[in-house]
Amino acid sequence: MPSVGSKSDNYDNALADTINGPYQAALIHRRGPWKTCESVELATLEWCRGLTTNA
Repeated sequence: MPSVGSKSDNYDNALADTINGPYQAALIHRRGPWKTCESVELATLEWCRGLTTNA
């Protein structure tokens, strides 16, 4: 994904922090420890789906 502004722009950092905090709190730390990368990938897809749907 291209940067919003210049490299390491504050807007990019703010967006990353806005998403990464809830992601880590709700998924990574709460449901870990993880045995495989695939299990993290699948859980991430489910988490993202929950953000974009009512399912």
